[in-house]
Amino acid sequence: MTTRRKAPTFDLPNLAVHALWAVWIATLIATWSSLGWPARLGMLALGLWINFWNYAVLHNHMHLSIARPKLAHWLVSRTLGIAVGFAYRGFYLHHFNHHKYSNAPGDWGRFEEGDSVLWYSVRSTLLAWTPGSALMRHLFKATKTKKEVIEFLFDLVLIDGGIVLLIALQPSLGLSYWAVLLLGQTGIFYINYAAHDGADGTQKARLAITSTSRFYNTVFFNAGYHQAHHVRPQAPWRELPALTAALAKDGLVAQDLVTDISPTSPRWVRLLGKPRAASLAECAPQQT
Repeated sequence: MTTRRKAPTFDLPNLAVHALWAVWIATLIATWSSLGWPARLGMLALGLWINFWNYAVLHNHMHLSIARPKLAHWLVSRTLGIAVGFAYRGFYLHHFNHHKYSNAPGDWGRFEEGDSVLWYSVRSTLLAWTPGSALMRHLFKATKTKKEVIEFLFDLVLIDGGIVLLIALQPSLGLSYWAVLLLGQTGIFYINYAAHDGADGTQKARLAITSTSRFYNTVFFNAGYHQAHHVRPQAPWRELPALTAALAKDGLVAQDLVTDISPTSPRWVRLLGKPRAASLAECAPQQT
């Protein structure tokens, strides 16, 4: 169908975005005390964008490591979890459950009929931080080996303990950073909603929406080609446009689920929940 290329040992574009987060968090911590609130808010706004961008990197890394040597992979997994605020091992289990069911029954993070995008996104974010929630019980049950249990617990301590420590040492910084994580995660769950609104996880040709927006796919590593990604989850992000074209020839890309609008477009947000074909037709003239 498509020619498979060997994945690079280090995926430099993805690692560059992650390095941007490392520079941002180090600068934020080092300069926080000396900054006034206008500058702090500017740094936090920048961090929110970087946080959201790093989710695309985390997503790619879970499917095909962006740092393949064993130690580098482990370290990048942890730092990406910190960047986005998700315990890496837990989110890995959550994400591959999503791929198994594609928002159909059985998907722990699926949205139900009647869920507004705002309610779904906020609820999903809060559940990820709630001990004893149904989601957390699913995640602990899904850890099949001692190593996975230890990694999951370590990642939880790393994320939650790090935030508690930061709040204890410098409350304004810790609470502000936590707010960035919560807002970023709300955006992440919005993207999941947008990528599956009107799709059908029980039909292979309708697993997800395809956005061909040049802006979105350039910035977010071809994340708009979400149908192809669900059909072949381990395909490298660089191959997704060609894979989408090949799948379309085989009837595995529903054309009423294809648009040139970015999920980050305000117009896409406004049209969520409407019949998918009508929504895409209304969106079609604009590209973001």
